Amino acid sequence: MARGFVLSAALVAALAGCGAQASAASDGAPPNTCTRTATRVLAKIADGIYGEAAHGADVTSAVARVERSTALATAVGRGDATATRAALRPLLRADIHRIVVLRGRRTLASFGGPGALGPARGVIRNAAGAPVGRFVLASGTAAGIAGVIRSVTGAQVVVGGSGGATAIAAEAFPSGPLRIALRFPAPARCGPTPAATVADTIGAVGERLFTAERDGAQVRHVLRVVARDPRFARAVRADDPAALRTQIVRFFKDPHLHVVRIRATDAHGRLVNDVGGPFVLAPASAPVELHGRRVGTATLSIQDDTGYIKLMRRFTGAGVALYTAGGAVPGSTPLRGEVFSFTATAFPSGPLRISLSGA
Repeated sequence: MARGFVLSAALVAALAGCGAQASAASDGAPPNTCTRTATRVLAKIADGIYGEAAHGADVTSAVARVERSTALATAVGRGDATATRAALRPLLRADIHRIVVLRGRRTLASFGGPGALGPARGVIRNAAGAPVGRFVLASGTAAGIAGVIRSVTGAQVVVGGSGGATAIAAEAFPSGPLRIALRFPAPARCGPTPAATVADTIGAVGERLFTAERDGAQVRHVLRVVARDPRFARAVRADDPAALRTQIVRFFKDPHLHVVRIRATDAHGRLVNDVGGPFVLAPASAPVELHGRRVGTATLSIQDDTGYIKLMRRFTGAGVALYTAGGAVPGSTPLRGEVFSFTATAFPSGPLRISLSGA
């Protein structure tokens, strides 16, 4: 693993300017300085993760989808609860964990379970543009947000907790404000200057994010769904590329899954088919079984290179460049100087070099 750093003063100041103090020993800076700097970086990233769940692209898309529904507007305008529930069902996807639709103070429809965080609000309007109702929805869950923060920053996370040296101000749906308490581990690496420590901390976040995409709960769930699907397994056993493609496309269309590429080999390791985007990272594999007998192997990814780059930019503000043997991956940022580099895995195999630089 090679690494260096060139981090802009603006990014160092932004990342070092929030969070709370913590105490631990450092190996390249005065006592507490390294830990304090790393904690501030991680606190800002954790806050960004919550912000993405509460106000990010998934929430914006979900709100727009609900607001555009003419069937929902008609049902709400009539005050028809049955029709409202019927109109809402086609709008429910993985980006909506909970939603409540109201006309005045009356609840016409409610879907979803407990534990939602980061509520967003919208207005339902009729064809003339007049408001006839409103809704509140949430994409994030307490468990989901805590899990991402934990996997990316290494923090101990307690939603609604009072402990921890650092906290994020959040909002539960429907109960209101709450605190997400965080306690970060001592940094594994400390540079000789705050800028170097920021670089190492961002690099560690990049490594953790890749690991989460490859080994996290979401990819394990998707892999179980795909590898245990009987129709998928039959296509693999039959060595039928067309049938397998049909099954893979079916997974792509499932609104409750997020998967960007799937491939399968037969029991002898020969490729049956491989469908999805060309630039994909963090492959995960599992045996494909039918009636208790292994018939092949499924390999898939829930994240493409562009998605990883966007997440790192949103969470850290860092520039990101990915390199395969063929050169830089599209969407990579031209790097002014290397902050941190590590070797990851491209899809379906082979090295992928990930480099992070200052904005």
